[in-house]
Amino acid sequence: MMSRKEAELLEQSVKKIQKIDNMVGKPFYDLSAGREYKAHIRVDNTVAHGLFRPDPKKKEAWLCSEQTYRAMKKDIFALDEQMLDLADNYLCASCKTTLDRQFWNFCPYCGEGFKK
Repeated sequence: MMSRKEAELLEQSVKKIQKIDNMVGKPFYDLSAGREYKAHIRVDNTVAHGLFRPDPKKKEAWLCSEQTYRAMKKDIFALDEQMLDLADNYLCASCKTTLDRQFWNFCPYCGEGFKK
């Protein structure tokens, strides 16, 4: 649980962030505005593991294998664009593929779990 002092410091930090302006006078962070994103992803096991392919039946939808779907973090589309720039690269011990762990629960290519 957060102490009262920590809560006050956090509130002050948020207020400072809200006041930061970029060079053209617009806020860097608009903490009040939300965006809604929808991603339509359908399982098709003819797609190779770890890959996505456009869905020919539905515009702006994607196909992926069941393993890829299970490996994919479902809240990834909720990440802020600035967070996407912070890669968490990981070399899979099994298949030697480099992955960004912020997108995956486990390796979508071989199914191996992430080692610490």
